[in-house]
Amino acid sequence: MSTNSSKIIVGRFGSPFGIKGWIKLQSFTEPEENLLNYKRWYWLNRENWVLIEQDDCARHGKGWIVHLVGYDSPEAVRFLAGVDVAIERQDFPALAEGEFYLHDVLGFRVRNLQGIELGQVTGFMDSGAHELLLVTGTKEHLIPLIRDHFLISVDPEKRQLVVDWDPDF
Repeated sequence: MSTNSSKIIVGRFGSPFGIKGWIKLQSFTEPEENLLNYKRWYWLNRENWVLIEQDDCARHGKGWIVHLVGYDSPEAVRFLAGVDVAIERQDFPALAEGEFYLHDVLGFRVRNLQGIELGQVTGFMDSGAHELLLVTGTKEHLIPLIRDHFLISVDPEKRQLVVDWDPDF
């Protein structure tokens, strides 16, 4: 999800759009328009993060198109097609007590109410109704991310989640 812990991947550029340097954008944020609230974006050029700024955006079909400062032709943005967009972790809004960002629990150990370790959080899936935790251990579990029903507690200090989940399911 991220190549450097201070940068979080939040979207991906698509193909160039039009003749003035606009490019299609897929957002990974929820809601998806949250990505557009950040003006300072980064893309990874080999091993170095490169700052880019968007100065205009518009809804286009099911996605977005954006214009980047200093990229004023299709040729200027063509190389960005398929490139991930990241933002600084420090630019995320502060959360209320007990809330967390999904990327913050990647790698957390997951135990059920009986103390059985199910594995580690290795990813997420969107089921359409809600987010699912992908937990990988001796087997894979897809656990609905529903607080107080399946997700019982989050302990950032212990890097652990407690879930109400049958290890055989």
